[in-house]
Amino acid sequence: MRYVKLFFAILSFAVGNLLFAVPNHIMNGGMTGLSLMVYYLFHNNIGLNLFLFNLPLFILAFIYYRPLFYNSVISMTVLSVLVGILQNYLIPFGIHNIWVGSVVGGLWMGISLGILAKMNASLGGGSLLGKMINLRYGYSLSTSIFLVDASVYPLSFFLIGGKETLFSLILTAASAFGVYLFGRVGRPSSAVTETSNEFAHPLMKKG
Repeated sequence: MRYVKLFFAILSFAVGNLLFAVPNHIMNGGMTGLSLMVYYLFHNNIGLNLFLFNLPLFILAFIYYRPLFYNSVISMTVLSVLVGILQNYLIPFGIHNIWVGSVVGGLWMGISLGILAKMNASLGGGSLLGKMINLRYGYSLSTSIFLVDASVYPLSFFLIGGKETLFSLILTAASAFGVYLFGRVGRPSSAVTETSNEFAHPLMKKG
C-alpha cells in the first residue's frame, strides 16, 4: 500500500506540473525549475533533464544521508519516467491561465510534496535538499523547500523573463503553503515517525 500511495503522489505532482506550470511557461524552483528552463529554451525531454539535474544531489545524499537517498531515489526515477512519457500527451491539454497555473498548480504540487514528505520520500531537487536541511538544522520543511527552490529564480529572470519569474515565485509560495497545509492536516504513521527519528539522530551529531 505504501508504494501505491507513493506512485499516486508522484503521478499527481507530474500531472500538476504538466497541466499547470508548463503551459504557462512558469516553473518550480530547484532542480525541477532548472529542468523546465532547459525545456523552455530547447524543447527537449523534461524527464531526462530532471534525472540529469538531480543526479549530483542524489550522489551527495548517497554519501551523507544514505537512508534519505534510499527513500527518494526511486521516487525521482519514477517522476523522471512519468514526466518524460506524459509530457507530449498532457501539455496540449494544459491550463493556459497564468494565475490559475501558479496558484492552483502550486497548491496541487505542494500537497503532493507534502504527502511524499510524510512518507519520508522526496522527488529530489528542492524537496530532497529541503528535507536534508530540515533534518540537519530543524528548520520547517516548507520554509526549507521554499528557500532552496527560490534560489534559482535570479537565473530564470534572464532566461525566461520577468513576468514568468514573478508567477514562478507565486507558484513556489503556493507550493510551500500546500506542503504546510498537508502537514497541518496529515498525520504520519508511527512507522514514518520512527524512520524520521532514525534520520534525525545521526544528522544532529554531525558538526
